[in-house]
Amino acid sequence: MYFVSKTLAEQEAWKFAKENNMDFITIIPPLVVGPFLTSTMPPSLITALSPITGNEAHYSIIKQGQFVHLDDLCLAHIFIFELPKVEGRYICSSCDATIHDIAKLLNKKFPEYKVPTKFENIPDELKVVRFSSKKITDLGFKFKYSLEDMYTQAVETCREKGLLPKLAEIQVNSTMEK
Repeated sequence: MYFVSKTLAEQEAWKFAKENNMDFITIIPPLVVGPFLTSTMPPSLITALSPITGNEAHYSIIKQGQFVHLDDLCLAHIFIFELPKVEGRYICSSCDATIHDIAKLLNKKFPEYKVPTKFENIPDELKVVRFSSKKITDLGFKFKYSLEDMYTQAVETCREKGLLPKLAEIQVNSTMEK
C-alpha cells in the first residue's frame, strides 16, 4: 500500500501542477539507508536491516533492491533546488544490490549477527535490478556514500540507540545460551 499511495500522490501533484501552470519537480528515492535522528527505527531501516533482525516479511523488498544514503538524498534536493531551470522526475539511487550482496556485506562487517546467506523462496542467483540516476548525475550531482557506508552507519546508529544489540551483548547472550 505504501508504494501505491506514494505513486498516486505524485500523480495527483503532477496533475495539480499542470492545471495551475506550476513548475513541479520530483526526486524519487529508493530505500533510504544510513544514520537517523529518531528514537525508533525508521521503516526504511526495518526493511534494510531485515537480514539482521530476521524480519522475513521484508526480504522480498530488498531481494533486488536500490538504495540511497539519507545525506545523499538531502544533498540531491538542495542540488536540484539551486539549479536555475530543471523540471521533471529525478531518480536518486546510488546503489543497487541483491539480498545476497547485503548478507555478504553484513557478515563481513558484522559477523556477530550471523546473517543468513540463504533465504527461503529467494533464488541463490539473482540479477541486480538497476535504477538509473543518470538524469541527475548528468547535471553534475555526485553521490558520496557507498552501500557499505550506508549499512555501517545504520547499524552503528541502531546500536547507539539500543535498537540492535552491541557486540558485547551478543557475546554475553551466546555465552549464557551454552
